[in-house]
Amino acid sequence: MGFFKGMRDLQDLSKDHGGMPSIRGSFSDIGKLADDRGQKEVFKKGVPAKGIVKGFPEPVPGDRFAMHVTIEVHPASGGPYEVDYLFATARMKAPITAGMEVPIKVLPEDPQRIAVQWDVQKGSIAAQGGDMAAVTNAMSSTYASAADTAMREAQAKQAADDPATRLNKAKQMKDAGLISDEEFEAKKKEILGDL
Repeated sequence: MGFFKGMRDLQDLSKDHGGMPSIRGSFSDIGKLADDRGQKEVFKKGVPAKGIVKGFPEPVPGDRFAMHVTIEVHPASGGPYEVDYLFATARMKAPITAGMEVPIKVLPEDPQRIAVQWDVQKGSIAAQGGDMAAVTNAMSSTYASAADTAMREAQAKQAADDPATRLNKAKQMKDAGLISDEEFEAKKKEILGDL
C-alpha cells in the first residue's frame, strides 16, 4: 500500500511542476539527446577554422535540448561570415560567451555547416586560467570598448555644445572671412541667449 501511495503523491507533485513525462516522452527526450545534428560528418570531413561567438538568438521553440549560437567564422581563405550554429546542448563540454574565440571545423562543400571542437575549447579555457578567466576576457573584449566609445561620443558632443567653444569657432570663421561682422554678432547673440 505504501508504494501506491508514494506513486500517487509523486503524480500529485509532478502535476504542480508541469507533469510527469510519459515513457514515450522520455524515449523521445533520449533520442533528442543522442542526435548529433550532423556534427559527426563535419568533424570527419571539415577543415579547421576560427570562430568568434557573436550572441545567442532565441531558444529553439519546442526543443529544450538545442541551442542557437551566432558564430562569426574566419576560414583559412576568404572573408569572415556569420553562421547560426544549432547544436545539442548535451554535447557542450565547455562554457562559451559573446566575444569568445572558439575552435571550429567547417564543412568545405557547405560552409554554413560548422561544429565547435569542444575538447579543444576546454584546453584553450584551461590555458587562459579557467572558466571564469576565459569568460571575463571574452566579455571585456566585447563590451569594454562600447563604454569607452559612448563616453568619448558624449564628451565630444558636450564640447561641441559648450558656449565658449561655439563662440571661439564663430570668431575663427569671422577672422578667416567666412562670415561677416553682422553674422558674427548675430551668432554671438544667439549663443549668449542659449545660456
